[in-house]
Amino acid sequence: MRSLEESLKSEQCRRILAALESGPMTVELLANATKLTKGSVRKHAHVLVEANLVSEDSDGRFSTKSMNRRTLVR
Repeated sequence: MRSLEESLKSEQCRRILAALESGPMTVELLANATKLTKGSVRKHAHVLVEANLVSEDSDGRFSTKSMNRRTLVR
């Protein structure tokens, strides 16, 4: 599991977190909001999930990322 500090060192991770402040998003929406590629969003979102900063929900077709505010409040 990655640490909070490690995850926040990445500019891409910080951009994803900033975009998620407005609410849950799919990878495609995050890519548009952050100007990152979908592959980069997937990679950095995984880092954020490992650090427990972001959670993922899937309906089998789409995966939605959302900010895990409980971790940020600690």
